[in-house]
Amino acid sequence: MKTNFLAADVVSNATVSSEQSAFLAENLYNAQRRSKVWRSDGYWEITTGNNVLTFQETSGVDLTAALTVGTYASSDLLIAEIKSKMDGAVAAASTYTIVQEADTFRFKFTSNGVGGTGLFTLRWSLNTTLAAQMGFDTPDDTGALTYTADTLRLATEEWIKWDMGISTNPQAFIMIGPRNEPLKIAPSSVLKLQANETDAWSSPSYETTLTYNGRAIIEIDTAGLHTEALRYWRLEIDDLNNPQGFVELGACFLGDYFEGTRGKPQFPFRGGYVDRSPSVTSEGGQVFSDIREKTEKFQLEWFGLTVAEKEDLDTFFDDFGVSQPFFIVFDSETAFSSSSNYYVRYCKFSGAPNYQLVSPGNYQMSMELLEQL
Repeated sequence: MKTNFLAADVVSNATVSSEQSAFLAENLYNAQRRSKVWRSDGYWEITTGNNVLTFQETSGVDLTAALTVGTYASSDLLIAEIKSKMDGAVAAASTYTIVQEADTFRFKFTSNGVGGTGLFTLRWSLNTTLAAQMGFDTPDDTGALTYTADTLRLATEEWIKWDMGISTNPQAFIMIGPRNEPLKIAPSSVLKLQANETDAWSSPSYETTLTYNGRAIIEIDTAGLHTEALRYWRLEIDDLNNPQGFVELGACFLGDYFEGTRGKPQFPFRGGYVDRSPSVTSEGGQVFSDIREKTEKFQLEWFGLTVAEKEDLDTFFDDFGVSQPFFIVFDSETAFSSSSNYYVRYCKFSGAPNYQLVSPGNYQMSMELLEQL
Protein backbone atom coordinates (compact mmCIF):
# COMPACT_ATOMS: atom_id res chain seq x y z
CA MET A 1 0.00 0.00 0.00
CA LYS A 2 1.84 3.10 -1.20
CA THR A 3 -0.10 6.35 -0.71
CA ASN A 4 -2.18 6.68 2.44
CA PHE A 5 -4.63 9.52 1.85
CA LEU A 6 -5.27 9.55 5.62
CA ALA A 7 -1.70 10.60 6.48
CA ALA A 8 -1.54 13.93 8.29
CA ASP A 9 0.35 15.59 5.42
CA VAL A 10 -2.19 14.41 2.83
CA VAL A 11 -5.71 14.54 4.27
CA SER A 12 -7.31 17.99 4.47
CA ASN A 13 -9.24 17.31 7.67
CA ALA A 14 -10.04 14.28 9.84
CA THR A 15 -12.77 14.15 12.49
CA VAL A 16 -14.16 11.45 14.73
CA SER A 17 -17.46 10.95 16.51
CA SER A 18 -15.84 10.48 19.93
CA GLU A 19 -12.46 9.66 21.45
CA GLN A 20 -11.07 8.92 24.88
CA SER A 21 -8.49 11.45 26.03
CA ALA A 22 -5.80 8.78 26.40
CA PHE A 23 -6.65 7.10 23.08
CA LEU A 24 -7.01 9.82 20.47
CA ALA A 25 -7.99 9.33 16.83
CA GLU A 26 -4.60 10.68 15.69
CA ASN A 27 -3.15 7.33 16.82
CA LEU A 28 -4.78 5.70 13.77
CA TYR A 29 -2.47 7.25 11.22
CA ASN A 30 0.73 5.84 9.94
CA ALA A 31 3.34 7.85 11.84
CA GLN A 32 2.20 6.16 15.04
CA ARG A 33 2.83 2.69 16.42
CA ARG A 34 -0.18 0.42 15.93
CA SER A 35 -0.12 -0.31 19.69
CA LYS A 36 -1.18 3.33 20.16
CA VAL A 37 -4.91 2.98 19.49
CA TRP A 38 -8.07 5.01 19.09
CA ARG A 39 -10.94 4.18 21.44
CA SER A 40 -14.44 5.56 21.18
CA ASP A 41 -16.04 7.35 24.14
CA GLY A 42 -19.72 7.20 23.18
CA TYR A 43 -21.33 9.38 20.52
CA TRP A 44 -24.98 10.28 21.09
CA GLU A 45 -27.34 12.10 18.76
CA ILE A 46 -30.32 13.64 20.53
CA THR A 47 -33.08 14.87 18.23
CA THR A 48 -36.60 16.23 18.71
CA GLY A 49 -37.82 12.65 18.43
CA ASN A 50 -35.84 11.29 21.37
CA ASN A 51 -35.06 14.20 23.68
CA VAL A 52 -37.78 13.74 26.32
CA LEU A 53 -37.47 11.60 29.45
CA THR A 54 -40.67 11.25 31.49
CA PHE A 55 -40.48 10.14 35.13
CA GLN A 56 -42.50 10.21 38.35
CA GLU A 57 -41.85 10.96 42.01
CA THR A 58 -45.55 10.65 42.87
CA SER A 59 -47.85 8.04 41.37
CA GLY A 60 -49.81 9.47 38.44
CA VAL A 61 -47.83 12.73 38.27
CA ASP A 62 -45.52 12.90 35.25
CA LEU A 63 -42.40 15.03 35.33
CA THR A 64 -40.48 15.91 32.18
CA ALA A 65 -36.76 16.21 31.52
CA ALA A 66 -36.28 17.80 28.09
CA LEU A 67 -32.73 17.12 26.89
CA THR A 68 -30.98 19.71 24.75
CA VAL A 69 -31.11 18.64 21.09
CA GLY A 70 -27.66 18.09 19.63
CA THR A 71 -24.74 15.68 19.62
CA TYR A 72 -22.80 14.52 22.66
CA ALA A 73 -19.23 13.34 22.09
CA SER A 74 -19.08 11.15 25.19
CA SER A 75 -21.40 9.13 27.39
CA ASP A 76 -20.32 11.30 30.34
CA LEU A 77 -21.62 14.41 28.58
CA LEU A 78 -24.97 12.74 27.90
CA ILE A 79 -25.19 11.51 31.50
CA ALA A 80 -24.48 15.02 32.80
CA GLU A 81 -27.22 16.42 30.57
CA ILE A 82 -29.79 13.86 31.73
CA LYS A 83 -28.98 14.44 35.41
CA SER A 84 -29.14 18.21 35.00
CA LYS A 85 -32.55 18.09 33.34
CA MET A 86 -34.00 15.51 35.77
CA ASP A 87 -32.77 17.39 38.86
CA GLY A 88 -34.03 20.66 37.37
CA ALA A 89 -37.40 19.44 36.07
CA VAL A 90 -40.44 21.46 37.13
CA ALA A 91 -41.77 20.15 40.48
CA ALA A 92 -38.94 17.62 40.84
CA ALA A 93 -37.48 17.39 44.35
CA SER A 94 -35.40 14.18 44.27
CA THR A 95 -31.75 14.06 43.29
CA TYR A 96 -30.75 11.66 40.53
CA THR A 97 -27.57 9.76 39.76
CA ILE A 98 -26.93 8.24 36.33
CA VAL A 99 -23.87 6.10 35.62
CA GLN A 100 -22.60 3.42 33.27
CA GLU A 101 -21.81 0.36 35.36
CA ALA A 102 -18.09 -0.38 35.50
CA ASP A 103 -18.43 -4.08 34.61
CA THR A 104 -21.38 -4.22 32.18
CA PHE A 105 -21.33 -0.60 30.87
CA ARG A 106 -25.14 -0.54 31.11
CA PHE A 107 -26.87 2.68 32.14
CA LYS A 108 -28.16 2.82 35.72
CA PHE A 109 -30.58 5.43 37.10
CA THR A 110 -30.87 6.02 40.85
CA SER A 111 -33.13 8.37 42.82
CA ASN A 112 -32.58 9.39 46.45
CA GLY A 113 -36.35 9.16 46.90
CA VAL A 114 -36.72 12.56 48.60
CA GLY A 115 -39.29 14.07 46.25
CA GLY A 116 -43.05 13.51 46.07
CA THR A 117 -44.19 10.37 47.85
CA GLY A 118 -40.73 8.82 47.70
CA LEU A 119 -41.20 6.65 44.61
CA PHE A 120 -39.29 6.60 41.33
CA THR A 121 -40.80 5.54 38.01
CA LEU A 122 -39.20 5.81 34.57
CA ARG A 123 -42.00 6.12 31.99
CA TRP A 124 -40.29 4.40 29.06
CA SER A 125 -43.68 3.61 27.52
CA LEU A 126 -43.95 7.31 26.69
CA ASN A 127 -40.36 7.65 25.47
CA THR A 128 -39.77 4.45 23.46
CA THR A 129 -37.10 5.87 21.12
CA LEU A 130 -34.92 7.13 23.96
CA ALA A 131 -35.53 3.90 25.86
CA ALA A 132 -34.24 1.79 22.98
CA GLN A 133 -31.29 4.12 22.46
CA MET A 134 -30.21 3.70 26.10
CA GLY A 135 -30.93 -0.02 26.30
CA PHE A 136 -34.18 -0.05 28.31
CA ASP A 137 -37.19 -2.16 27.39
CA THR A 138 -40.35 -0.13 26.80
CA PRO A 139 -42.46 -1.19 29.84
CA ASP A 140 -42.17 1.42 32.60
CA ASP A 141 -39.60 0.81 35.34
CA THR A 142 -41.42 1.10 38.65
CA GLY A 143 -41.33 -0.20 42.23
CA ALA A 144 -37.69 0.63 43.08
CA LEU A 145 -35.29 3.55 43.39
CA THR A 146 -32.64 2.09 41.05
CA TYR A 147 -33.04 0.74 37.52
CA THR A 148 -30.39 -0.76 35.25
CA ALA A 149 -30.74 -0.98 31.46
CA ASP A 150 -31.84 -4.31 30.02
CA THR A 151 -29.28 -4.15 27.19
CA LEU A 152 -25.84 -2.66 26.72
CA ARG A 153 -25.82 0.46 24.55
CA LEU A 154 -22.59 2.37 23.96
CA ALA A 155 -23.60 5.05 21.47
CA THR A 156 -26.01 6.06 18.74
CA GLU A 157 -23.19 5.22 16.34
CA GLU A 158 -19.47 5.89 15.93
CA TRP A 159 -17.71 7.20 12.85
CA ILE A 160 -14.42 8.48 11.49
CA LYS A 161 -14.66 11.05 8.71
CA TRP A 162 -12.07 12.34 6.26
CA ASP A 163 -12.21 15.44 4.06
CA MET A 164 -9.70 14.85 1.26
CA GLY A 165 -9.85 18.46 0.09
CA ILE A 166 -10.25 17.26 -3.50
CA SER A 167 -12.29 14.50 -5.10
CA THR A 168 -10.50 11.18 -4.59
CA ASN A 169 -11.13 7.56 -5.57
CA PRO A 170 -8.83 5.31 -3.51
CA GLN A 171 -8.17 1.70 -4.43
CA ALA A 172 -8.01 0.17 -0.96
CA PHE A 173 -9.18 0.47 2.63
CA ILE A 174 -7.63 -1.40 5.59
CA MET A 175 -8.29 -1.30 9.34
CA ILE A 176 -6.44 -3.29 12.01
CA GLY A 177 -6.01 -3.47 15.78
CA PRO A 178 -2.88 -4.07 17.85
CA ARG A 179 -0.64 -7.05 17.02
CA ASN A 180 -1.45 -10.26 18.95
CA GLU A 181 -5.00 -9.09 19.69
CA PRO A 182 -8.25 -9.40 17.73
CA LEU A 183 -10.01 -6.24 16.65
CA LYS A 184 -12.05 -4.84 19.53
CA ILE A 185 -15.09 -4.65 17.30
CA ALA A 186 -17.84 -7.19 17.85
CA PRO A 187 -18.49 -9.74 15.06
CA SER A 188 -22.14 -8.63 15.13
CA SER A 189 -21.20 -5.05 14.28
CA VAL A 190 -22.17 -3.40 11.00
CA LEU A 191 -19.25 -1.55 9.39
CA LYS A 192 -19.77 0.67 6.37
CA LEU A 193 -17.30 2.58 4.23
CA GLN A 194 -19.05 5.58 2.72
CA ALA A 195 -18.19 8.49 0.45
CA ASN A 196 -20.04 11.55 -0.80
CA GLU A 197 -19.59 14.80 -2.72
CA THR A 198 -20.66 16.80 0.35
CA ASP A 199 -20.46 16.33 4.10
CA ALA A 200 -23.95 14.81 4.29
CA TRP A 201 -24.56 11.13 5.07
CA SER A 202 -28.27 10.36 4.89
CA SER A 203 -27.83 8.99 1.36
CA PRO A 204 -24.12 8.86 0.38
CA SER A 205 -23.11 8.32 -3.24
CA TYR A 206 -20.91 5.38 -2.23
CA GLU A 207 -21.55 2.86 0.51
CA THR A 208 -20.34 -0.67 1.04
CA THR A 209 -20.75 -2.96 4.02
CA LEU A 210 -17.36 -4.30 5.06
CA THR A 211 -16.85 -7.99 5.82
CA TYR A 212 -15.85 -8.57 9.43
CA ASN A 213 -12.55 -10.28 10.19
CA GLY A 214 -10.85 -10.40 13.58
CA ARG A 215 -7.36 -9.91 12.07
CA ALA A 216 -7.92 -7.15 9.55
CA ILE A 217 -10.81 -5.69 7.59
CA ILE A 218 -10.03 -4.81 3.99
CA GLU A 219 -11.71 -3.61 0.81
CA ILE A 220 -9.65 -3.56 -2.43
CA ASP A 221 -10.51 -2.73 -6.03
CA THR A 222 -7.90 -2.10 -8.73
CA ALA A 223 -10.23 0.26 -10.60
CA GLY A 224 -11.00 2.29 -7.47
CA LEU A 225 -13.50 1.70 -4.69
CA HIS A 226 -16.15 3.77 -6.47
CA THR A 227 -16.96 4.61 -10.07
CA GLU A 228 -16.02 8.26 -9.54
CA ALA A 229 -13.87 10.37 -7.26
CA LEU A 230 -15.53 11.84 -4.16
CA ARG A 231 -14.25 14.40 -1.66
CA TYR A 232 -15.60 13.10 1.67
CA TRP A 233 -15.03 9.57 3.01
CA ARG A 234 -16.33 8.03 6.22
CA LEU A 235 -16.14 4.81 8.22
CA GLU A 236 -19.44 4.20 10.01
CA ILE A 237 -19.31 1.80 12.96
CA ASP A 238 -22.54 0.38 14.34
CA ASP A 239 -21.26 -1.58 17.34
CA LEU A 240 -23.68 -0.64 20.11
CA ASN A 241 -23.28 -3.81 22.21
CA ASN A 242 -19.50 -4.22 22.38
CA PRO A 243 -18.79 -5.82 25.80
CA GLN A 244 -15.40 -4.06 25.91
CA GLY A 245 -17.27 -0.81 26.48
CA PHE A 246 -15.67 0.88 23.49
CA VAL A 247 -14.58 0.42 19.87
CA GLU A 248 -10.83 0.25 19.27
CA LEU A 249 -8.64 0.50 16.16
CA GLY A 250 -4.85 0.47 15.80
CA ALA A 251 -4.25 1.78 12.26
CA CYS A 252 -6.20 2.68 9.11
CA PHE A 253 -5.32 3.00 5.45
CA LEU A 254 -7.33 4.56 2.62
CA GLY A 255 -5.39 5.06 -0.58
CA ASP A 256 -3.62 3.51 -3.55
CA TYR A 257 -1.33 0.51 -3.86
CA PHE A 258 1.51 -0.85 -5.98
CA GLU A 259 1.20 -4.23 -7.69
CA GLY A 260 3.67 -5.18 -10.39
CA THR A 261 2.37 -6.09 -13.82
CA ARG A 262 5.38 -8.16 -14.85
CA GLY A 263 7.60 -8.06 -11.80
CA LYS A 264 6.38 -10.23 -8.91
CA PRO A 265 7.72 -11.56 -5.62
CA GLN A 266 8.78 -15.15 -6.23
CA PHE A 267 8.23 -18.38 -4.36
CA PRO A 268 9.34 -19.58 -1.92
CA PHE A 269 7.55 -17.07 0.28
CA ARG A 270 9.92 -16.63 3.22
CA GLY A 271 8.78 -15.60 6.67
CA GLY A 272 9.70 -16.24 10.27
CA TYR A 273 8.38 -15.66 13.75
CA VAL A 274 10.01 -13.20 16.13
CA ASP A 275 9.65 -13.67 19.89
CA ARG A 276 12.00 -11.55 21.99
CA SER A 277 10.79 -12.91 25.33
CA PRO A 278 13.95 -13.41 27.42
CA SER A 279 14.25 -16.56 29.54
CA VAL A 280 16.56 -17.39 32.43
CA THR A 281 17.20 -20.76 34.04
CA SER A 282 17.41 -21.02 37.82
CA GLU A 283 19.91 -23.15 39.69
CA GLY A 284 17.13 -25.69 40.19
CA GLY A 285 16.54 -25.94 36.45
CA GLN A 286 13.31 -23.96 36.23
CA VAL A 287 12.93 -21.62 33.27
CA PHE A 288 11.41 -18.20 33.89
CA SER A 289 10.32 -16.03 30.96
CA ASP A 290 9.45 -12.37 30.62
CA ILE A 291 6.66 -12.57 28.06
CA ARG A 292 6.88 -9.97 25.28
CA GLU A 293 4.90 -9.34 22.13
CA LYS A 294 5.45 -11.67 19.18
CA THR A 295 5.76 -10.50 15.60
CA GLU A 296 6.97 -11.71 12.17
CA LYS A 297 9.66 -10.98 9.61
CA PHE A 298 9.47 -11.51 5.86
CA GLN A 299 11.81 -11.61 2.88
CA LEU A 300 10.59 -10.77 -0.60
CA GLU A 301 12.57 -11.54 -3.76
CA TRP A 302 11.22 -9.62 -6.74
CA PHE A 303 12.05 -10.85 -10.24
CA GLY A 304 11.21 -9.55 -13.69
CA LEU A 305 10.72 -5.93 -12.67
CA THR A 306 10.36 -3.53 -15.55
CA VAL A 307 12.13 -0.19 -15.49
CA ALA A 308 8.88 1.55 -14.50
CA GLU A 309 8.16 -0.98 -11.73
CA LYS A 310 11.66 -0.74 -10.31
CA GLU A 311 11.40 3.06 -10.30
CA ASP A 312 7.99 2.83 -8.56
CA LEU A 313 9.66 0.79 -5.81
CA ASP A 314 12.49 3.35 -5.68
CA THR A 315 9.89 6.04 -5.01
CA PHE A 316 8.18 3.84 -2.43
CA PHE A 317 11.41 3.45 -0.46
CA ASP A 318 12.14 7.17 -0.82
CA ASP A 319 8.75 7.88 0.76
CA PHE A 320 8.92 5.39 3.64
CA GLY A 321 12.60 4.57 4.21
CA VAL A 322 13.31 2.38 7.23
CA SER A 323 11.46 4.69 9.64
CA GLN A 324 7.85 4.78 8.37
CA PRO A 325 5.46 1.81 8.59
CA PHE A 326 3.21 0.76 5.70
CA PHE A 327 0.61 -1.89 4.93
CA ILE A 328 1.28 -4.86 2.67
CA VAL A 329 -1.24 -7.47 1.50
CA PHE A 330 0.76 -10.58 0.67
CA ASP A 331 -2.08 -12.74 -0.66
CA SER A 332 -4.90 -10.56 -1.97
CA GLU A 333 -6.15 -13.33 -4.28
CA THR A 334 -6.02 -16.11 -1.62
CA ALA A 335 -3.47 -18.21 -3.51
CA PHE A 336 -1.85 -19.70 -0.40
CA SER A 337 -3.91 -18.68 2.66
CA SER A 338 -7.41 -19.12 4.03
CA SER A 339 -8.47 -15.52 3.28
CA SER A 340 -7.10 -12.32 1.82
CA ASN A 341 -7.20 -10.84 5.34
CA TYR A 342 -4.83 -13.45 6.78
CA TYR A 343 -1.61 -12.01 5.39
CA VAL A 344 -2.34 -8.31 5.85
CA ARG A 345 0.67 -6.88 7.66
CA TYR A 346 1.78 -3.49 8.97
CA CYS A 347 5.54 -3.42 8.33
CA LYS A 348 8.74 -1.43 8.11
CA PHE A 349 11.80 -2.11 6.03
CA SER A 350 14.41 -3.86 8.18
CA GLY A 351 17.05 -2.29 5.97
CA ALA A 352 17.40 -0.68 2.59
CA PRO A 353 16.35 -2.99 -0.30
CA ASN A 354 18.99 -4.27 -2.72
CA TYR A 355 18.52 -4.48 -6.48
CA GLN A 356 20.30 -5.87 -9.52
CA LEU A 357 20.03 -5.08 -13.20
CA VAL A 358 19.88 -8.62 -14.59
CA SER A 359 19.63 -7.50 -18.21
CA PRO A 360 18.54 -4.28 -19.94
CA GLY A 361 15.00 -3.48 -18.77
CA ASN A 362 14.95 -6.44 -16.34
CA TYR A 363 15.57 -5.86 -12.61
CA GLN A 364 15.37 -7.96 -9.48
CA MET A 365 15.09 -6.64 -5.94
CA SER A 366 15.40 -8.07 -2.45
CA MET A 367 13.71 -6.57 0.61
CA GLU A 368 13.33 -7.61 4.26
CA LEU A 369 10.32 -6.49 6.29
CA LEU A 370 9.46 -6.58 9.99
CA GLU A 371 5.87 -6.45 11.16
CA GLN A 372 5.26 -3.58 13.57
CA LEU A 373 3.87 -3.75 17.09
